[in-house]
Amino acid sequence: MDAVQYKCPNCGGGLKFDAAKQDFICEYCDSVFKEEDFFAKDETLENESPEQKAVEQQEYENAVLYVCPSCGAQVITDETTAATTCYYCSNPVVLSGRLSGELKPDMIIPFKIDKKSAVQKFKDMCSKKKFLPKNFVSESRLEEIKGIYFPYWYVDCETSGSINATSRQVKTWVVGDVQHTETTVRSHFRAGDMMVRNMPESALRGKDKDIMRYVCPFNGADFVPFSMSYLSGYFAEKRNIETNEIASGVTQKIKHFSEEKLEKSIDAVNVTLKDSSINVGELRWSYNLLPVWVLNYKHKDKNYIYALNGQTGKVYGELPVCGKKLAMLFAGVAAGVSVILTVAGGLLF
Repeated sequence: MDAVQYKCPNCGGGLKFDAAKQDFICEYCDSVFKEEDFFAKDETLENESPEQKAVEQQEYENAVLYVCPSCGAQVITDETTAATTCYYCSNPVVLSGRLSGELKPDMIIPFKIDKKSAVQKFKDMCSKKKFLPKNFVSESRLEEIKGIYFPYWYVDCETSGSINATSRQVKTWVVGDVQHTETTVRSHFRAGDMMVRNMPESALRGKDKDIMRYVCPFNGADFVPFSMSYLSGYFAEKRNIETNEIASGVTQKIKHFSEEKLEKSIDAVNVTLKDSSINVGELRWSYNLLPVWVLNYKHKDKNYIYALNGQTGKVYGELPVCGKKLAMLFAGVAAGVSVILTVAGGLLF
């Protein structure tokens, strides 16, 4: 299978996107390049030329798709990534085929945290756990950590609408021996227009989605136009949810969000929403990729996941517990309690 490769202009070696430098580096001659250094763009035109679009489309369609035969996980990468193992179930994954153009993302947040930093954060997390299995944090295990771009839909739209609500304020005071209570009920009406931007919705179902729930949110200010070059040395999950499957749910979320904003504009206490009328305009979708470091490991046939937000550094991790260490702790505690009871018994008698 043919596949796209990004070569160093100086020595011909493979180029890789470096999260720490935010540049592309050659691992052979240590040259450093900006994207524009080797991906020529016609900046005199407002839009890319048809020729440039054709080149970018060919690059993406030449990307390769790896599929795990055990759990079905699908990841996208360029040809610089050799056959590897599934980061969910640790079984080998196999080359499946190329991608269709419709799966090309619109935007991407490049990795801001490099592999070295991701590994160190994993070590820091493990150092705080006293009951990990022996030799759990090994160099061979740490080498298995992978940088993966996860797919998300982002939605923009305009809304307009109104709400009716009531507020209830209760005052209590005492005069002599008599307690007085005054209840004031007010009616409120709010109406307005609102712009919703970058509402995220996962483009994955299954355990992938669970990982993202723990490492979100991401800062949309770091989005850049997608280029296959950012996948060099990384993976990208293939989306398995389309917009028509989630449009209804997203519309309801936007309505609820708009209601909350209007309700919060009421300067009162004990506000109760009575009714609302929210109109949601056309949903405008963009397909984007978000960076996450993922490490999968097995202990006694159970899979554990460590994930780190590749932009913000937010960490999620599951760690195994060594049964022997835990048993030794309980045995030590039990022995200590036994000694205390024996001494106490001796004092009593």
